[in-house]
Amino acid sequence: MAKGRESLRTLAEIMADFTFSLSYDSIPAQVRSAARRHLADSMACALGAYHTAAAEKVRRYALEQGGCAEATIIGTDREVPAGLAALVGGTMVRYLDANDIYVFSRGGPSGHFSDGTPALLALAEKYQSSGEELLTCLVASYELQGALAESFNFWDCGLHAETNVAWVVPIVAARLMGATPEQAVHACGLSVATGTVFNTWLRPGHNVPMIKGVAVGMALERALEAAGLAQLGVTATEDALETVFSSLGPLSASAIDPTYVEKLGSRWTTTRNMIKVYPAQLYTQAAIEVVLRLYRDGIRAGKVRKFILYGHRNVCGGVQGSPAAFAPASQEAADHSTPYVMAMALLSGRLTSREYDGAPWKTAEVKAVMAKIELVRDAERDRALDAQGILGVRLVAELIDGRTEEIIVHQPRGHPDQPLSEAELVEKMTWLLEDLVPPDTPGRLLDLCSRLSTPEDVNELVEACHVTKS
Repeated sequence: MAKGRESLRTLAEIMADFTFSLSYDSIPAQVRSAARRHLADSMACALGAYHTAAAEKVRRYALEQGGCAEATIIGTDREVPAGLAALVGGTMVRYLDANDIYVFSRGGPSGHFSDGTPALLALAEKYQSSGEELLTCLVASYELQGALAESFNFWDCGLHAETNVAWVVPIVAARLMGATPEQAVHACGLSVATGTVFNTWLRPGHNVPMIKGVAVGMALERALEAAGLAQLGVTATEDALETVFSSLGPLSASAIDPTYVEKLGSRWTTTRNMIKVYPAQLYTQAAIEVVLRLYRDGIRAGKVRKFILYGHRNVCGGVQGSPAAFAPASQEAADHSTPYVMAMALLSGRLTSREYDGAPWKTAEVKAVMAKIELVRDAERDRALDAQGILGVRLVAELIDGRTEEIIVHQPRGHPDQPLSEAELVEKMTWLLEDLVPPDTPGRLLDLCSRLSTPEDVNELVEACHVTKS
């Protein structure tokens, strides 16, 4: 950074210094291992969304734009400019709401740090980066987003958490492009000024449109533009983050604490990202799990008179538990609906992406089961969420024969306190990739990510993500 400014470093400068000084060997082994698992999970999540309407539309857009053949559109053998590849990949990774999410040791709204992965993969392919360099930049991206998430409550200010990835990716992208730390700071400034994502779609009482996933892709495309312009000498303000925090701070119920950014490299947060088991919103994961336990015990929807779910405000209220959640009108709304995912899990004995095919939320059968569900906000669970980050729920099922069944989940599977085994991760990847790729692909992807090292390994990973079945 500029001479004489060491004691006055801005947040963006601290973040750039961390990113550019980070080496693969300096990353703790457990953090590297987590990054490899998250990369495999992200690729499967992207491929699982290959045939969704949103993915097909942005893929068509990218192909029609054409341009330099720099990076492969995930799932295809077609190459487009890196920004367009990131647009498509970002939309796909995010669309099913199956990708990983950061969880605090206390309660609080978070974000999906893997949202940024498609942009980094596109640049690694374009610049023929090594697998170790890609993983190093992936860790940098997760750690920067973790520091920002801990520092500032985006949601309370009306921003979507995708803002986090929009501000972080330009810094990490600058490293992959071969830019300088100073240029990375300007890239961040450009994106803060032009790439902020407002929360216009996640509101109680409103259905969720396609923008939920497409916004990620659009933010990534703009982030790579910011990094490319900064590398060419386009400048912004070095203190853009401080400026926006001071402007939005009074709107936030949470204090702004920049010390989390200052601790980069002395604390690691990549391992605090949850690999979700089910393609549904974070706070619904425990609700799905209790219903599936009921199903495995032999209880079917027709045997139940009433379901009472006791949970915190984010599973029994908000978007997930609002009156509109009992009548979702789109897939984007259905995967954020506690009653819908509970009903489908009980009817199907599972909850995968297939449980959204054909708009089941419109059927009389699903509506009838949702009508049996009562959501009860529990003050004690609110306190446990805020103090300890407990995401669990209690389900009471009143059966028609007069019996009562009760099931409690303390933390859902996939949570850092209940991590998935390798077999469980492969199981998730298998249903995501069903009818898209050869049967051995889930294991192959996990193996590729586990040994990712050279530029050739990156190319092999991209090739392994080619959809072979229509």
